Amino acid sequence: MWQSLVDNPWIFWLIIMLALAAIEMLTLDFLFLMMSLAALLTAGVSLVMDSFTLQVVLFAVISVLLIFLIRPLALRRLNRSSPTTRSNAERLIGLPCTVLEPVGPHSGLVRLEGDIWTARAQLDPPLAEGSTVYVERIDGATAVVTTTAPADAAALPADRRRP
Repeated sequence: MWQSLVDNPWIFWLIIMLALAAIEMLTLDFLFLMMSLAALLTAGVSLVMDSFTLQVVLFAVISVLLIFLIRPLALRRLNRSSPTTRSNAERLIGLPCTVLEPVGPHSGLVRLEGDIWTARAQLDPPLAEGSTVYVERIDGATAVVTTTAPADAAALPADRRRP
């Protein structure tokens, strides 16, 4: 077994690559992925280079280059949200929803993006069942709705303008 690793160093580098790839699957930080790629490249180079010491140096150099040059680009690409990206409850503001049960100052139900939400509105009389309303804000698990569309409704994607 050991003799085959000494005679075929590419097998050693493939084992290292697989081990580093397995660690990457647990961490999901792209650090071990870069080292895994370096091990794969070193495995390819080991087919033409006999010196194991040079292979280790090559692995280290390629790892450092990938970690400092490619990893930041990959992380930036993965986390490419902007300061204007709305998430969680913020992204629901301005979306249309359909009244399922009359919505008044204290109770009501609406369908918002396929989910049923408790709702309330500061309007009298209560909003009728089947009418289209718009989310004004989210208070906990309750959507506060209004009958007027937000001023930036045109900025919403076409598939999110209608309930």
